[in-house]
Amino acid sequence: MAKMMSCPCGQQLVGRTDDDFVGAVDAHLRDAHGGRSYPREAILSMATSIPDDTVTD
Repeated sequence: MAKMMSCPCGQQLVGRTDDDFVGAVDAHLRDAHGGRSYPREAILSMATSIPDDTVTD
């Protein structure tokens, strides 16, 4: 199941797999929020599961 979350800054982040999702969040935090970082487990705990077919590549 794919994952998504909305960052408080308004950016919607999605990933088809857990690894894709964590990578997208990490990249967003690094690029948009001064290099912030969260542990993988914390990122996944903030995610909402969504159907795989709602994620476009």
